[in-house]
Amino acid sequence: MTVTDAELSASIAQASGAAGIETAVAATTAAATAAGTVSGTAVPFVAPAVAMEPRPSSEPEGPVVAAVTVISNVYYTQPVSCGGSTCQVALDIYVPDGPGPYPTVVLVRGGPSGLGGRVGLGAIASQLASDGLIVYNADYRDLASGGGGYPEAFQDVACAIRYARATAPGYGGDGVVTLVGHSFGGFVGSVVALDPAEFTGGCLQDGVGRPDAFVGLAGNYDLNYNLSDLAEFFGAGASQTSSARASSNPFNYGTQSPIPVRLIAGTSDNTVDPADSVELNKFLQAEGWDVSLDLVPGGSHMSILDGSAGGPVFASIQAASSAGAARAAGPDGPAFSRVGQ
Repeated sequence: MTVTDAELSASIAQASGAAGIETAVAATTAAATAAGTVSGTAVPFVAPAVAMEPRPSSEPEGPVVAAVTVISNVYYTQPVSCGGSTCQVALDIYVPDGPGPYPTVVLVRGGPSGLGGRVGLGAIASQLASDGLIVYNADYRDLASGGGGYPEAFQDVACAIRYARATAPGYGGDGVVTLVGHSFGGFVGSVVALDPAEFTGGCLQDGVGRPDAFVGLAGNYDLNYNLSDLAEFFGAGASQTSSARASSNPFNYGTQSPIPVRLIAGTSDNTVDPADSVELNKFLQAEGWDVSLDLVPGGSHMSILDGSAGGPVFASIQAASSAGAARAAGPDGPAFSRVGQ
């Protein structure tokens, strides 16, 4: 799959009329929070004001939630191989203050960075939770040297979805799970979302391991690029890992069992070419999926991580979650209450 320069230029030009993101979200708010917690302990947390954007008082978009409870270092896998040792992969849960019902998000970071890298998305996780989403910010094994790669990374993400689906109702979740992946997590998440055959193995919870909807943030979906990262992920170059790469290529899926997909990329992203998102959007449109692409004018790889209400990430999650809820409910199923409705 390729995107011509003319197609990418046209997509960027179309996006250039929209308002850009003015500031990047501050990194690793959760790191300071986790420093004072023990595993599985709930800690009251108030999202920093700088991470929030005020809503017009006349037309609120959803419940304004001041407090978020962070439950840190929760294991969601069984003991698994992490290279030379056995470990359990962890996540942090960000729970809005209130009874819900709330949409549920499984958030997976970029990389490859090894376990613990999830703290880099702590700020957006707390921001999304402050605006009325239950967020599971999950690590996954993204280094072959640490027991990751294919299929382990994909199994971990599927396990995180199963864990969220099983436990979120206890926090006020509405039963619908949207997978949100940034950068390398967008690549791994896209395969879990597009492959109708679910990844299994190593999970603490049973149930459905495929999300109800997927949001990709600056994902590197085309395996012809970011070759050094892919070599760390697969453990060797393309010729030595061709079978694993074919099984990890999102463009080899997406031909059946469609779910709602929303893609976001910055037009000034110098880390992952926005053409990757244009390419995946074009492919899924041709396959008849419910998919859309938001190209953020002037947005960089990190500045698009704005989860405030009214921002593109929050709006895309809201749209994907609503579409996922409608698909899950069916014509005769229950109605779900969404944030902002």
